[in-house]
Amino acid sequence: MVPFNLDLELTANPVTITVEQLDRLADEDGFIRFDVSCAERRSVVFVNMENELPPVTSQDAEAYFEAVNYPEQVSAFSEDEVFTPEEVKAIAAAIRKYNNELKVRFAKFMFGS
Repeated sequence: MVPFNLDLELTANPVTITVEQLDRLADEDGFIRFDVSCAERRSVVFVNMENELPPVTSQDAEAYFEAVNYPEQVSAFSEDEVFTPEEVKAIAAAIRKYNNELKVRFAKFMFGS
């Protein structure tokens, strides 16, 4: 997919990160993989795009509650430890903000028979 740049603050320093979406669809838990690079650091960061939406059903409300109250469990994670957990959360928030401003919504990819 087409890479884009985001300006944000990591560990009290303004930086520009380059982000490229790796998945067209979210997985069944709402996560999408993004290739993120910042200077010499590069990692695949998983961002939960689904739980940023306002709840519609009771199941959505539960997921939204967890996203708001326990963001470390559902907001984002990295395949390795190139970025700190705090940096990954800041990167995920910047990606979600960028996509929300574009009004981008992601369908789920459902596995099943």
